[in-house]
Amino acid sequence: MSAVPDWHGERQRDRSQCALCRRRVPTALITLHHLKPKQKGGKAADRVALCRPCHKQIHAMLSNADLAKVYPTIDTLRSAPQLQPFLNWIRKQKPGRVFRTYTSSSHPDARKRRRRGRR
Repeated sequence: MSAVPDWHGERQRDRSQCALCRRRVPTALITLHHLKPKQKGGKAADRVALCRPCHKQIHAMLSNADLAKVYPTIDTLRSAPQLQPFLNWIRKQKPGRVFRTYTSSSHPDARKRRRRGRR
């Protein structure tokens, strides 16, 4: 059984699935996300494969404290209300596309990040 080429000319076997949005994306776009952040004691066994846009969006919307306490599993993360608009949108996007991500103004560390940028 041979792999079927997709509209990017890549073969399905050269793709991996994002655990959050469940899209099949090029393997080069897969990153490993610590469900329990390393800062909060997360280990390598606590990692899941995410596409780069999903990984960036998680960290732009949620603090490490929230990730550790409120969203410790991929299922709870997938059901996070803050991520629903993004997940609905990203599922419609072409798999190989990479997007610019901005930190949400509602992110707990948003004020700290703005101050760092002014230096």
